[in-house]
Amino acid sequence: MKKESPPKEALSDFLASRCEVKTAATDAPSGKKLYLFPTQDCVLFMAEAYIQGMRNAIGQTEEVMIEAKKSGDFSKVLMVYNWSAPDPGMDMVQIPEILVKGLTKDQMSVFLRNLQRIQKDIDEGRALKTALLKLFGDKAVISTCYALDGERQFFITGTLSPADRRGYAERYAEHAATNILFDLPKALNASLQAWLPEYAKGRHFMEGRSNFHKKLRYGAEAHTELLLSDEGAKILTELAKEHAEIRTEIKKLFQQAMLDPFGMSLKYYLGKHALIKLPGGES
Repeated sequence: MKKESPPKEALSDFLASRCEVKTAATDAPSGKKLYLFPTQDCVLFMAEAYIQGMRNAIGQTEEVMIEAKKSGDFSKVLMVYNWSAPDPGMDMVQIPEILVKGLTKDQMSVFLRNLQRIQKDIDEGRALKTALLKLFGDKAVISTCYALDGERQFFITGTLSPADRRGYAERYAEHAATNILFDLPKALNASLQAWLPEYAKGRHFMEGRSNFHKKLRYGAEAHTELLLSDEGAKILTELAKEHAEIRTEIKKLFQQAMLDPFGMSLKYYLGKHALIKLPGGES
């Protein structure tokens, strides 16, 4: 049976392997160091709860933060950074080395346990992104973003195929029609229903992210943009992993959504509504 390392040693090993060590510019003469723990791909609402647990363990209240701002001394406080604010997210946690050295055994246990939990979520998010990229082939770029409730989502941006010979005007027209005239996420969700397990049928995991209200500079690329929920990513990647036939069908649907969103939307629309109504009730 493997012997567990003491909290101090285990925490030091974790910080050394998972964090970037940096000296703050203002503390360069004193040599005070900071551990910078990257948190991209985490589950935001869970990570926030774990960070709050660490703050509670060291008594970091709002009054402590106010005092640190007044004195300019942040050497004993946890700091969280989000480069995409005001959108929800968490990019990095800053942990001063002097704070780590002053932790008690119990506090070290809390820090280690909560950081490991965040890291587990990060590893899961990265694994899901890798699995999704395989399903989309080279037809999409996937990044992590967050819903307003802090749930992890995957932002999928289509890329042009090397064989794509459409001009800018044609691609722009398809982009406009797909976002305004039709509903690509609804069409993709409907197409995926046949392959979902029984407990997930009727649930929609794809959402649209339309930036069409923004001015699109002439010549700029018009890409398909979709959001996939964390739960949907788990279900679809597990299905693709376990069943070769389902993997082939999901790949086909995903890649069509990226390369021919207009065609997928039009097929779904025509299946729901008669395009031409003929006399006598025939469509």
